Amino acid sequence: MRFKQGCGCFFEGGRKLNRKIAKVREDIRKAEARAREAEEYVKTLRAKERQLEDEEIITRIRAMQGKGTDIMDVLRDVQNRNWSGSEPEAEETRGGMRHDL
Repeated sequence: MRFKQGCGCFFEGGRKLNRKIAKVREDIRKAEARAREAEEYVKTLRAKERQLEDEEIITRIRAMQGKGTDIMDVLRDVQNRNWSGSEPEAEETRGGMRHDL
């Protein structure tokens, strides 16, 4: 986009643009760039969240193993408690798929 002296207008792609239109279009481009950056930041935060959740799970499993607890028995107990109602609950997983608990 270039400005032509004297007429108070911009030229973009061979077209004459009003200053206000040119300003709004530039603001849109800047806002879209900020939105892309924010989206990338959110993706980074979600990946960090998953990593921390995985680390927490590993820590808890290791703690159970250290106490001599059979992990499969613990998982069966949790599953049986969740299924004690008439219908098993469904939980959304990270991949967007739903699984019965």
